[in-house]
Amino acid sequence: MKFLKSVSRLLTIPVLGRERRKRARLEVEEALNALFRTEKYIYTRRFEQAAALNLSLPRQNFHVISLGTNCFPRMTLNLWGLKPRKAEGEPSMPFDLSVHPLPVVVKYLKNHFEGYFDAVEFDEKNGYWVNPSDGIKFIHDKQNDRDFFVDRYRKRIANLWAALDDDKPCLLVCHDMGGVDTAKVNELYDFIQTRCGRKKFKLILAVFNGTVGKCNENIKVYTDNFPCKNYLYMDKFAKFTKAGYHFEEPFVRFCREEVLEMLEN
Repeated sequence: MKFLKSVSRLLTIPVLGRERRKRARLEVEEALNALFRTEKYIYTRRFEQAAALNLSLPRQNFHVISLGTNCFPRMTLNLWGLKPRKAEGEPSMPFDLSVHPLPVVVKYLKNHFEGYFDAVEFDEKNGYWVNPSDGIKFIHDKQNDRDFFVDRYRKRIANLWAALDDDKPCLLVCHDMGGVDTAKVNELYDFIQTRCGRKKFKLILAVFNGTVGKCNENIKVYTDNFPCKNYLYMDKFAKFTKAGYHFEEPFVRFCREEVLEMLEN
């Protein structure tokens, strides 16, 4: 448990003497482990209750679409049950499990992914596909087979267009960090509005550890700060802590409420 080890080392820095500090660190780790087991049980139960609310929704009647800029929307909304999993028949889309800077998301949506594969190459050092010129990282695509990779993403692109073009309401979620380019967010909204036409949709912009200026009033902006220095949304160890739960649950609830509003109106 790297997180607990880091905390125990930090807390025992003032203890003098190497052996005394080591004993103190082990005692702190033991106490933190006991505390976490209790905390994990409590917040796992609360998570299960919250997820059950999402699973009770008529998920076949709407789409939840990730627009990047990393894996957070797809992974978090999958885990909490608002977005069905691949094993449940949910088709993957191009921004689900990859890193695309916001301007690049807008660029390829607007040009219908023209030239999307031109600069793609396999990064031998990191073991996944990248597009260095656009700053794209396909961090979950580790098979060094270009034909397989291109075919996979062509299918994911087709899945995205199909979801945008059918008659089901769409919740689109874009997550970014740091200072967000408001003009690009508005450009993204304008594209979606044009593409969807009269179809119901909501665009949520989730900004963590950053700032965002005034956006189009129809964009639903959600802001927060990560709950702790070592928080990772893909790490279930951090997720089922009190801090992790109280960070993710309000975000998921915010998304669910937007879905309910679309379905009711």
